[in-house]
Amino acid sequence: MEIHYAIHLFLAFICFFILISVYHYLDELKDCACFIENQHPKYKVNISYLKFYQILEIVALVFFMIILFLYKEKWRKIEKVDEKHTKWILIISAIILLFITGLMSYYSIIMYFMTKKDCECINKWQKYIIYIQGAFNSIYFLRIFFLFVFVFLLMAFNYKA
Repeated sequence: MEIHYAIHLFLAFICFFILISVYHYLDELKDCACFIENQHPKYKVNISYLKFYQILEIVALVFFMIILFLYKEKWRKIEKVDEKHTKWILIISAIILLFITGLMSYYSIIMYFMTKKDCECINKWQKYIIYIQGAFNSIYFLRIFFLFVFVFLLMAFNYKA
């Protein structure tokens, strides 16, 4: 095994450990009395969604590792690609990503504002991973959103009747 594949594998296992730890942290958080008491009745952190997002991250990491090793084995390329369906798949996946990243950003911001420093069950290192995920998802959300706006403006000004 080449050294860079070993490094990728090592880093993937570290990421996998972090994501599993965050998932268990969120699982424990739903039973935390001080966390539940401090939530605003209108703005509640959806722990189920945050857990779902962690599962999405874990699945994406596993797919990345599979693709990495398939690439290492020089997996054959698919010759025929239907461009018509590919465009629609890209548009639909971008809309889904926009929705998922927007919700993750929203719930991590709510979690940030609703946490109290005296609540012991929430003050663990995993909460900072959730904050980092929320910050980077906010950036990613804005990138996708502005991409849609830019493409819409290009289409509006280039397809005049």
